[in-house]
Amino acid sequence: MRIDWLEDLVALLDAGSVVEAASLRNISQSAFSRRIQALESLLDVPLIDRDTKPNRPTPALKNHEDQLRLAVTRQRQLIQQIQMDSRSGSRLVVIACQHAITTSLGPRIVKAVSRLGTAHVRLRSANLDECEVLLMTGQADFSLTYQLSDDGVVGQSGLTEGVHVADERLVPVYSAAGSEELFSELRSGRLNVISYPPDVFLGQALSKHVMPAVEGTGKTNVVAETALTVAALEMARAGVGVAFVPEALVSADLAEARLIDLRDQLGSVDMEIVGRRRQENAPPLLARVWEEFSKLAVKDQ
Repeated sequence: MRIDWLEDLVALLDAGSVVEAASLRNISQSAFSRRIQALESLLDVPLIDRDTKPNRPTPALKNHEDQLRLAVTRQRQLIQQIQMDSRSGSRLVVIACQHAITTSLGPRIVKAVSRLGTAHVRLRSANLDECEVLLMTGQADFSLTYQLSDDGVVGQSGLTEGVHVADERLVPVYSAAGSEELFSELRSGRLNVISYPPDVFLGQALSKHVMPAVEGTGKTNVVAETALTVAALEMARAGVGVAFVPEALVSADLAEARLIDLRDQLGSVDMEIVGRRRQENAPPLLARVWEEFSKLAVKDQ
C-alpha cells in the first residue's frame, strides 16, 4: 500500500474526523474525501462512519490503529534507508546475533565493519535457531552465535562455514550488596537461581554443564525464567537470584565490585562466539567483513 494512503488513514485516526484530517494533510476536505473513497473501493471496506456527524473513522479502522502506525513508521524508515544508501553509496550488511552477543560484541563489530568505509551494519537480535534461519534464507549475510567449547572444531558445516571470533564463558553472578545473605543461604544449602527456558541455547548449556552440580549442593529454587540474558543480569543486580551470564556482559560490574563472581562455588561454562556465512561466492565487501571477523579473535589473544 502506498505510504500516502497509510498517512491519510493515520491522519484520520489522529484527527477523529474528515474535516480535521484534511487540515492535517493540508488538502481540501473534498479532495481528502475522494482519496478515502478510493481507498474504500480498493479495500472493499468502509473506513468512515457516515452515519455520524462529523464523519468519523469506523471501528474496524480503529481496531487496526497500532498496525497502521507501525506500517507508516516502517515505510518511512525504509525510504530513509534507501535515500541514505543512495547518498553514501554504502551497502547494508546484515548480521544475525544472539541477544547477548548483540549487547557484548555488537559495538566492536559495528566499529570494525564501519572502518571499511562502504558498509553500514544492521544487527538483528534473535535466538540461536532464528539466527540460523536468517542466515540460510539470505535475510542475513552473517550470523554470530554461541557454541559450547566442547562441541567440536569451528569450520564448514553443511551449507555454511564458520570462524572462531572470541572466547566466552558463562559465569554465575549476584549483587555484591546482598553477598552476605547469599553466602549464608549457600551454607544452608539454598540457592535462588534465574533460569533460561530449556529450548534456548543458554538453557541447554546450563542444563548440561551446571544445574546437575548446582542442584546437588542443596535446594535450588528457580525464582524466574527468561530467554533474555540482559533481563537475567538485571535480576541478578537487583538481588532476585543468581544469574549465569556471558562474562563479557559483566566484566565492568565485576571490576567495580557491583557484582560478585560465584564460579568457584557454582562452576562456569566455557563457550566461544562463532561467525558463520553461507558457502557461496561473496561480493568483495562481504569477503572483507569476513576477514574482520577473523581479526577480532586475534585481537583478543
